[in-house]
Amino acid sequence: MGIILGLSAALWFGVGSLLIRIGMRTSPKDDGLWMTIAVNVLFLGLVGLFVSKPDWSTSGVAALAAAGVVGAVGGRSSNLRAIRHLGPTRASVFLMGTPVVAALAGWIVLDESLGLIDALGGALVISGLYVLISARSTAAALPGAGAPPPRTALGYLYATAAPTLFGLAFVIRKWGLESFDSAVLGAFIGSVAGLALLTLIDIGGRRLRERLQNNFTDVNPWFVGAGAAISLALMSQFSAFSLVPAWVVGVLQGTQVLWVLLLGFLFLRQEERIDRAVVASVVLVAAGVTLIAISL
Repeated sequence: MGIILGLSAALWFGVGSLLIRIGMRTSPKDDGLWMTIAVNVLFLGLVGLFVSKPDWSTSGVAALAAAGVVGAVGGRSSNLRAIRHLGPTRASVFLMGTPVVAALAGWIVLDESLGLIDALGGALVISGLYVLISARSTAAALPGAGAPPPRTALGYLYATAAPTLFGLAFVIRKWGLESFDSAVLGAFIGSVAGLALLTLIDIGGRRLRERLQNNFTDVNPWFVGAGAAISLALMSQFSAFSLVPAWVVGVLQGTQVLWVLLLGFLFLRQEERIDRAVVASVVLVAAGVTLIAISL
């Protein structure tokens, strides 16, 4: 069941990436971060009303909140900006590197074992990402007036930051769920913490009123749909944490790029340019992820 849940999370995260890219066509200055996290809070909060509540654990709740800040704000904001500059396919290729970070962090924090095959798999993943960066491959510019031109170097910087932060968040979430075992409420706590941080940042920058007006006066339905898809992904991901190691969830979530490739081919043909660098990178990274999976 943990394998199925991990694969389900990859599918829904892939759907979310596609919807985010489409939503960016009409929102040149908004990556959908605030709206997707707000939808996560609403969606998961409603579902949380109907699930059993575990015993309270201050340390567990604190860890889940910290994971929300690291993953929902840091990791997701980096990933969304990478999607804007590089396209969802290339951003998802980098997310396949998440298990490498999760494995290292899990080894240090959770005493999860690592072996020679894991190290070789990690080396292949890094090699695949290097191929993509060296080729400076990118998707076509977003259509629509007012859309800023893509910045490849900056896009790859964001793409590199995303799996690093997501990998760390995986381990922190796993740790938190060991003390506060609820997939839905754990995801809800992380989303609330992420939204609270974004709100505090906007208050400090005196942008909260503008943020609320932009998101509720002219609601972007694609961002709302992406938030719902990400909510389903988070529920699947958190459920998988209770069944398999944190880095294994990262390995399974690496299949997200396959879903994005398929969905991008069907719905984003004019934007997603699949060149040799993308193919070579996917092959190398997939080989590395496969080696890691073999060592389970």
